[in-house]
Amino acid sequence: MSAPASYPIESVENAARVLLMLRSQRVLRVAEVAAELGIARSSAHRMLTTLQSQGLLRQEPATRGYGPGPQLIQIGVAVIGATDLRAEARPTLERLCQDIGETVHLISLDGATIVFLDGVEGRFAIRAALRAGDRAPAHASAAGKVLLASLSRDQLRERYPGSRIQGGTNKAISTRRMLENELETVREQGYALNLGESEAGLHAIAAPVRDATGNVRAAISISGPSERLTEEKLTGHVRTLLDAVDQLSTVLS
Repeated sequence: MSAPASYPIESVENAARVLLMLRSQRVLRVAEVAAELGIARSSAHRMLTTLQSQGLLRQEPATRGYGPGPQLIQIGVAVIGATDLRAEARPTLERLCQDIGETVHLISLDGATIVFLDGVEGRFAIRAALRAGDRAPAHASAAGKVLLASLSRDQLRERYPGSRIQGGTNKAISTRRMLENELETVREQGYALNLGESEAGLHAIAAPVRDATGNVRAAISISGPSERLTEEKLTGHVRTLLDAVDQLSTVLS
């Protein structure tokens, strides 16, 4: 059981308690929520309708009770999927790091941002840092370009509605047209490069991880200092990286 918060916010705590009630019952009713929280039925009704408005709950037409909403279900699927993906990908990350010696990361896409899900730090004294849990602009990273390249034109423009793009170094892509042109190249070659675009002195290469249906689930990147991991050195790792992601893809359902 979790420890109580030092400074709880009552409305947030009550909302959390409502959602946690779904662990033991399929449908929530106003009277039950009011009794559980010790509040008036009118307050319980407002709590439930607020959670419904955010997609976290859904009112059942037949019973008028409330069950899990689409957003709550998506959160659960995303968390379970990310956990499973990390577990499946870990041996691949470790092998790549051992073979190449540079830092290797497993990365997913969230909007116009990448999320570092897991990684293995390189063995060199001067190396790219492990960034598990961090976020960064997608357009300025190798993994981000790979993941953005899997999107449709409309999906891409939802993430970048304006003609200008902010983030990264002065070497990073700065317009949507430049990004669209770059993504065409990424699709053709099957991998992407980051040559000092996310951070000065850092180079990286990334390729997509697909599931059994061909959908891109994540990307794996290899990164390191630009003085050692030159563009020529990066492209020399293409075959090793593509073989690794292909092998991982075969075990993903």
